Amino acid sequence: MKSLVLNALLGSHPLGALASFGLLRLISANDPTARLAFELQDDWIARIESDVFHSEDELSSMLVDWIDSSELTEATGWADDVRVEPDIYRTSLRQALVHGPRVQLEMMSTLVADGARDSQKGLVKPSAFYMVSGQQSFLGGLREILAQARKSPASIVREAIFGPWRYQVRAHSLGWDPNTERLYALRSRAPTRESPSCVAGAVLLAFWALPLMPSISDAGRACTIGFVRRRREQSFLWPVFSTPIEIGDLMSLLQVGPNSWTTSRMRRSGIEAIFESTRFEFGQGYAVLRQARPCAR
Repeated sequence: MKSLVLNALLGSHPLGALASFGLLRLISANDPTARLAFELQDDWIARIESDVFHSEDELSSMLVDWIDSSELTEATGWADDVRVEPDIYRTSLRQALVHGPRVQLEMMSTLVADGARDSQKGLVKPSAFYMVSGQQSFLGGLREILAQARKSPASIVREAIFGPWRYQVRAHSLGWDPNTERLYALRSRAPTRESPSCVAGAVLLAFWALPLMPSISDAGRACTIGFVRRRREQSFLWPVFSTPIEIGDLMSLLQVGPNSWTTSRMRRSGIEAIFESTRFEFGQGYAVLRQARPCAR
C-alpha cells in the first residue's frame, strides 16, 4: 500500500481537515481499502494510503478528472439555493429518490435538516456549514468555484493537496477558510473593496466531505454532526488521528460526536488531538469558521 503525504492539508485547519475527509471519501469510491491519517511534522499533515493511487501524479490525475466530471455538476446544480420552502424541498427530494442522480440525493439530505424551519420565512433550515447570505448563495458559490477550477484543473488540484495555497481563484471560500476572513482592523482599506479569493480545490473537496456530517432536525431545531452549541455559539470540532483509518471508520468516528471522544476512546482510536473552530456569525446570516485551537479533554 502506497503512502502519499499531502503537505497542504493540515489537520489543525478546518478547511484542511474537511478537504482531507472529502479526499478519503472520494478515493474510497475507487479504492475501498484507502486509509487516512495525520502525521506530526511542523503541523499535523494529512497522509493517504492506497493500493490504487501510487504516486502524486496518479492522485492528481484522478482529481482533475473528478473536477471535470458530471458528478460535481450534479452535486451543485440541483437548485439555486438550499434554503427553500419545505414543500419544494420534499418534492425535489422525492424526484431525486426516484430518478436520481444519487449524488443529488446525498447532498440534498445532507445540507437540509428536514423538519426544521426558519421561524421568519418558514424555509427549511440548512446545515451549519451553510454560511452565506444576501446576494451570495451556497450552491451558486460552489458552481462559481467549480467553473473557475475547470479553467486550470491541474494547478488547482496541486495547490489544494500539495501546496502552497496561493488563493488563485477569485471567489468566496463559503466561510470555511479562516485565512480568508477579512477583518477591517487588520487591513489598509475596507474589506468590501477587496475581491475574495479561495483555494478552489480544497473547497470542493471539503464540500465532498459534508455527507459524512449530515444535518438533522432535533425537535424542530437544526443540528449538524460535528458542531456543538454552547449558549448561542456554535463550534465545529474534529479529531486528528495518527492511526490510518478507512472511510467507514472515519464516518463512525465523526458521527459518534465530540461528546463521545473520551480519553479512553481517543487512545483506542489513535486520536492525537481534537481541534475546535468557532462558527462566528455576523451581518444577516453570514458566518465564518475562525482559526482553530486545540480542545482540552
